[in-house]
Amino acid sequence: MPSLSKQREFEILRVVLALAEERGDGISLADAARTVDLDEATLRDLLTPVLYLSFHTSGEFVDEAGAFLLTEDGRLVVTEDHWLRSLASTPPDRDAALRLLVAGLAMQSAASAPTPDLDRAVEKLRDEVTDRLQVTVATPPCLGTVQRASRDGRSLRIRYLTDHASTPTDREILPLRVFSKWGHWYVTGRDVGTTSEKQFRIDRMASTEPGDVEFDPPPDVDIPDWFDLTAHDRTIRVRCAPGQLDAIPRPATIGAVTELDDGRVEADVTISGDRRLDWVLVSLDPSTEVVSPDDAIERRHDHARRILERLGC
Repeated sequence: MPSLSKQREFEILRVVLALAEERGDGISLADAARTVDLDEATLRDLLTPVLYLSFHTSGEFVDEAGAFLLTEDGRLVVTEDHWLRSLASTPPDRDAALRLLVAGLAMQSAASAPTPDLDRAVEKLRDEVTDRLQVTVATPPCLGTVQRASRDGRSLRIRYLTDHASTPTDREILPLRVFSKWGHWYVTGRDVGTTSEKQFRIDRMASTEPGDVEFDPPPDVDIPDWFDLTAHDRTIRVRCAPGQLDAIPRPATIGAVTELDDGRVEADVTISGDRRLDWVLVSLDPSTEVVSPDDAIERRHDHARRILERLGC
C-alpha cells in the first residue's frame, strides 16, 4: 500500500475518532477501517498514538479508563470520562448559535422520521443559547398538494385569504419553492401570467388543486431573509478587570477592548433581547462598572431589586 500523506492521515484520524465519539456503543476497528478504505493493521498503526495516550491533567495521570480508546474485543469506544470528551472547542458565537438553534428546532418539527444526530446538536445549542425556545411547525392540510405541484412543475389553483381580506379569493399560481420558516409553511410563487414573485402562507389556503399550466422551476429561488436579529441587539459598555470579561455570561459578543491606565479595561458587550440583557446585567461581577448607556445602569439596579423582592429579601 502506498504511503499516506499527512493530510490523508489527518482526515482518517478525524473521521474515525468522530465515529467513535458520536456512537454510544462505539465502532469496531474493522468497520472503521472499511469506512476509511484501509486495512485493519494500517488503521491500528495510525491510531496507536491516541489509543494509548498518557498525559497529565491537573497534576495527575489520566487513569486507564480515560486513556485507552480500543477495547479488548476490538471496538473503538469513547465513554463520558474519556480524554477525547474533554478536548476544548470554541462554541459558535451568539448570533450563529441562535440561528442554528432556531433552524434545528424547525427541522425537528418538520421531520417525518427520527433525527437522533440533530437532537444531540440541538441540545448542545440549547446550552449555548441559554434560553428555552420552542418552535412548532404545524402541517397545514394543503401542504401535500402544494409540494406535489411544485415538484411536478404544475400550476396550483387556490382559494387564498390575504392579510387584510375577510373572504378568500380564487387565483392560480406557479409554486416555485416550498419551505418552512418561523413556525409556518410558505410557497414562493407568482400568479399565472405575471413575473412578480410573492410568498404565500400555505395555512391560509382554504383549498388547493393542481392546475393545467406547466413550468420549469428556476434553479435558485431566494427565500426572504427573516433571520436578521440585529434589531434586538442591546449594547452596553463595561469597565472591569481584564479577567472579568471572560466571566460575562454567554451568549454575548465582546467588542474591541481598550486598556486603561489603572490596569482595567473597557469593552462593548452586545446581547440579543431585553430579557437576556437583564440577566447579563445582574450576573456581572459587583466590581464591574456599567459605563453606558445610562438606562442600563438603572436597569441593572431595578432588575436586581425585582429578583430580591421575589425572593422575599
